[in-house]
Amino acid sequence: MRLLIDKKGKKYLAKDNKIQTHLGVVELENASPGSIVTSHLGNEFYVLKPRICDIYDKMERAGSVILKKDIGLILAYTSLGSGDIVVDAGVGSGGLAIYLANIVKPKGKVYAYEIREDHAEIARNNIKLAGLEDYVEIKIKDVRKGIDEEADLITLDIPDPWEVAEHAYNALKHSGYVVAYSPYIEQARKANLAFREAGLKEVKTIELIEREIEVASVGTRPRTRMVGHTGYLTFARKY
Repeated sequence: MRLLIDKKGKKYLAKDNKIQTHLGVVELENASPGSIVTSHLGNEFYVLKPRICDIYDKMERAGSVILKKDIGLILAYTSLGSGDIVVDAGVGSGGLAIYLANIVKPKGKVYAYEIREDHAEIARNNIKLAGLEDYVEIKIKDVRKGIDEEADLITLDIPDPWEVAEHAYNALKHSGYVVAYSPYIEQARKANLAFREAGLKEVKTIELIEREIEVASVGTRPRTRMVGHTGYLTFARKY
């Protein structure tokens, strides 16, 4: 698998030795990362080895996804590491699961809970595309009915994470974290209070706003468009 980037910065994920684009057909049999290839229409592409962030950008979507800025916050605040066990509830397209699995491998595992088979199938395909299928087990199960694993981290991308507070407390290892992703502040508030009532510690809710800075010869300023509100992240830890 290779990543192609055209002169305008658009990315294409090539799974085989030939890919069709609106800029022409590109043959990749002898193309290696770092080379430049030309389509049959004469358009050039850079060839790179795809990283997890590239696969995330190009993967199939099943509804909305947790953005990379929020995934980064989850990874940083929970200190996830190789060998850890993670429960990812509400796997959706598998975007978060891919990042989690890429960190916990080769001895760790992600157990992804999902109630919709159609979403689970999309997640399976995306995880396989990333080459991480050995480190993710997808379970068709409602996390509200309980958690089977003893986990270092539990992530909840479901509408009512407060319903899982006690299950999360019981399933977490000591020093482990639970994180709830909530689009609405009312959801985040209920999750925050429920985590406290369940006996979890270090409970806090965070929102991350991302603003890119535009650098040009005439001056430097924030871009007019920005990634504003996506969701609230509520963190809690088991002592």
